[in-house]
Amino acid sequence: MHYKKLLPFFLLVVCVSVAACGPNAEELTESGIEKFKNEDFDGALEDFNKAIEKNPKYAEAYLNRGFLYLSTGELQEVLANFNKAIALDSAYVEAYYNRGIIYGYFEEYDKAMADFNKVIALNPEDTDAYISRALIRARLGDGDGEIADFKMAAKLGDPAIRNLLEENGINWKDEDVEPDAIEKQGEQKRE
Repeated sequence: MHYKKLLPFFLLVVCVSVAACGPNAEELTESGIEKFKNEDFDGALEDFNKAIEKNPKYAEAYLNRGFLYLSTGELQEVLANFNKAIALDSAYVEAYYNRGIIYGYFEEYDKAMADFNKVIALNPEDTDAYISRALIRARLGDGDGEIADFKMAAKLGDPAIRNLLEENGINWKDEDVEPDAIEKQGEQKRE
């Protein structure tokens, strides 16, 4: 007989607890991404903040909040969010790559190089990382390293870099360029 009285109470508790939970961090991040795409920056920021509040260890929410701050020009906030994403996920290739871009913008070339090196270590076929690292090497005056990185990007299939090298009479097809050899060459130049 008591079970008849407990059933409505149990259903009420379940309904309230499900409603209180609401969307999880992943769902809030996806919602924030959609709002960001639709240029609802305030709504996107609110969703990313809620996602982080729900799960402070969800690295993707920090990365996307960093992208949002990038669109508003708040570069220190961008860097702080990318740093947090990396602190939470030490293998987060996209966070390292984008943080490397920001470091390059701030002319912190050694930090940018370290991030692009990490991207390449985690994903040796990331042509964008080779190209970005080549550009940093150019800024540092490391012409040999720059060309080696461009050659590696060409070998990995980047058509624009292939054309660039060919237009400048640089053969990228026959040479044996390995990522480890490129890194060792760059370290020797810095010593």
